[in-house]
Amino acid sequence: MAPPRMSKGIQVMVAVAEAQQRECVPQLNRLLACRAYLAAPGAAAAAPSAECCGALAGISRECACSTMAIINSIPSRCGVSQVNCTASSTST
Repeated sequence: MAPPRMSKGIQVMVAVAEAQQRECVPQLNRLLACRAYLAAPGAAAAAPSAECCGALAGISRECACSTMAIINSIPSRCGVSQVNCTASSTST
């Protein structure tokens, strides 16, 4: 039995997603220039390098947003609680 054919709309969406992935992965890989800055969470780190800042500035909005959406979806897919990093205020 032959697999079902995709509609033209789905084919276009798949092609766009594949193109975005091809463009996004290299953008994210350039963030490796920031690894020294990220090496010690919570520790006072030196300012990020110019290469790191350039890599961050070079990430497209689409790539950044899709990456954040993926990151935010992982906890529920793994059955763990999502981390909330906002500072909470406590009343005394």
